[in-house]
Amino acid sequence: MDRRYSLMYLALIGLVASILACNAPEQVTPVPQAPSPTMTPYVPVTLSPQETMPSLPTESPTETLLPTPTQWFPPTYTPTPEVTQLAATPTLTTTASTGPLNFSEPKTLDHWHSLSDGEYECKIILHVTGGAYPYTIHHDLDVFTVWEGKPEVVFTARGCSALVHTIIVESADGQSVKHDYWIPAPWCQ
Repeated sequence: MDRRYSLMYLALIGLVASILACNAPEQVTPVPQAPSPTMTPYVPVTLSPQETMPSLPTESPTETLLPTPTQWFPPTYTPTPEVTQLAATPTLTTTASTGPLNFSEPKTLDHWHSLSDGEYECKIILHVTGGAYPYTIHHDLDVFTVWEGKPEVVFTARGCSALVHTIIVESADGQSVKHDYWIPAPWCQ
């Protein structure tokens, strides 16, 4: 019977060992993992024009066709800084005089329209001849410079009284012409 108990004892030990082996945690051999992209920085490699094209081996057919480490990365592009051209300030130059400066005295408004507050916007187009560009136009207290022979003088008026003003045109060559004008208010006629 001793033998019988010893066999049962061995069977029981075998059974317990197999149960423990099935329930025991597995021992896993760690597999090396590739580093994450955030851990491996990209290192740009600057190649000369001769290094941009990988050369094929010519000495022995047994050589490997793997590229060299400098050929693994594409050549880097180094942008050259753009040069911003500063806008040139135009130089005011005068043109040659084309004769005596003159403009005709205004007799009527070239255009007018009523504004919302009882005033009227008036426009006179001057027809300047002679002199040299640019012209400086004085209309009472308003002063402006033009590079054309048909400048527009724009002003506001109120009421039905006549439009009485003074226009002075100065030429870049030193000439000056002055005209006083009297125009009846066309919106009251």
